[in-house]
Amino acid sequence: MTTAPAGRVPTHVQGLGPMLGRVAAVTGNTLREAGRNRIFYGLLVVAGVMILGSMVLSDLALVDQKARLVQDFGLFVIPLLTVLTAVVLGVVLLQKEIEQKTLYAILPKPVRRSEFLVGKFLGLASLLAVQMAVLSLCWMAVLLMRGGEVTRPILVALGLSYVEIVMVTAIATFFSALSSPILSGVLTTGLFAVGRISYVLTDLMSAKKGIFVEVPAMRAFGRALVTVVPDLSTFNISDEVLLGWAVPDGYVWSAVGYGLSWTVVFLVLGVLVFERRDLT
Repeated sequence: MTTAPAGRVPTHVQGLGPMLGRVAAVTGNTLREAGRNRIFYGLLVVAGVMILGSMVLSDLALVDQKARLVQDFGLFVIPLLTVLTAVVLGVVLLQKEIEQKTLYAILPKPVRRSEFLVGKFLGLASLLAVQMAVLSLCWMAVLLMRGGEVTRPILVALGLSYVEIVMVTAIATFFSALSSPILSGVLTTGLFAVGRISYVLTDLMSAKKGIFVEVPAMRAFGRALVTVVPDLSTFNISDEVLLGWAVPDGYVWSAVGYGLSWTVVFLVLGVLVFERRDLT
């Protein structure tokens, strides 16, 4: 066992316990910081207004379609606005630390860059879980008032949506570690949009005619997109829920594993980039 020279504080305390403690400290700080962000509250208010607005819109529907309209609206709006929050806050929080010079006061302490980045990600993911829970409870109350039911498939659909949100948060964290907030936001949004229509690209490439079939360069480009970009349509089972179709448990767990695997990939890439980024 080696000891540090007298009068010198070790740069890092080794061990899993101290590492988890440092990550938890950054996570808690990020949760508090993001929770005070005006953008977060603005998006939360907009989401709440839209959910309550679905009650008004349901009055325009037929009596037996009121609950269906509210259900369809909620399964679309809640994940979308939570993803928007993940993109906006994900690309801003890290850059904010750099611009306000607070990052330079944190990193010289016993906190590695990897621990700092993972802590920021976990803090934002925790905040988004709270946001989604609050919005879901408000939406479920409206759904019950309109004669609907909170069924297991609905809860499963929300759970898979959160897995997608966690993955998008990891993507935003990666691009935030790589570039400026504006470019990070554009790249994250672009990757999200392509991921949502990945199945469309696959169908177009398997068609008998079209640009992806007739132009070899476009076919190669399409294959590259489908390979590199995660298929986010995997987590969208709202159509199955609305139609009353059963979603096998095997598919659900497979989707969760798929999402967490991509989350780890983007986090690892983010750590590698952030470790080598010049912050001066």
